[in-house]
Amino acid sequence: MNITVSPAGRGRFHAHLDGRLLCTSLTPFFSAARVLKAEGVLPQEPLTMTHDGSTMVCLTSTVGEAANFTVDEGRNGGPTLRPYRPSPFARPE
Repeated sequence: MNITVSPAGRGRFHAHLDGRLLCTSLTPFFSAARVLKAEGVLPQEPLTMTHDGSTMVCLTSTVGEAANFTVDEGRNGGPTLRPYRPSPFARPE
């Protein structure tokens, strides 16, 4: 499965799979993986990401692994991969 991302403004990106919008996020690869996992895609399914208009793969993982992470824009030296924790303010589905 390949996620294609395109700019959405203000640091956000649209994440598409086969033309279908999965999400708009600051971390589209990881957010899209969580959407796919919630839709029942198997965790071991390979997942890649390309930018719209390019064929170069810039990220690769599995749905299950990618769904477990997010990016933290830390104060001490830039972005860091961190375990994903849902917001305590998120509404249950």
